[in-house]
Amino acid sequence: MSDKTTASIAAEQQTAAAEAPAEVLPAVTLDELEQVDLGTVERGERAPFRITDDRCADWAIRKIAEERSEYNRLKELADQQKAAIEEKVEAARRRMENGTAFLTSCLADFFNTVPHKTTKTTEKYRLLSGTLTLKKGTVKAEVDDSKLVPWLRENGYGDLVKVEESAKWGELKKLLAYTGEIATIQSTGEIVEGVTAYETPATFTVDI
Repeated sequence: MSDKTTASIAAEQQTAAAEAPAEVLPAVTLDELEQVDLGTVERGERAPFRITDDRCADWAIRKIAEERSEYNRLKELADQQKAAIEEKVEAARRRMENGTAFLTSCLADFFNTVPHKTTKTTEKYRLLSGTLTLKKGTVKAEVDDSKLVPWLRENGYGDLVKVEESAKWGELKKLLAYTGEIATIQSTGEIVEGVTAYETPATFTVDI
């Protein structure tokens, strides 16, 4: 059988199928329609029956309105409950933060009354349930390269300037001393422009 013959037969079959009368679904009564469990209906599912009178059509419209109203009621209830839950979680967060801050403050006061292990950067006091740790404050500096780089070059410290026009901070800070916010060269007392010193506060933590 040639391709043309096969195509012709297929076209005839499609035409016949298109011209064939569509399946006529049975009419549904109002009693039958009221027995349908909409909770079992899948999205896009077609009904095995058809509505054929005003009473059934009117019932279907009212049922759609009822379903939408029920959904809106449940959604509003869910939104209210979610809001209530979120409020409880927020209250729990505030309780935790306030209580933790209060007890941490009490432990910090206690920490100051007992001997503890001291290193260069921390002081610690160990207990069975955790360790009280005081991290010592350090002096840090903010660098303004637009002022610091020219100063370094003009004052004989050009070797501390990077090629990309930034200070060799790791090396420079070893030469510095601080008085308030002012940075100076330790050996000469020269005030270094472009460096502003500030002190970080000590921090107390409870490690568990």
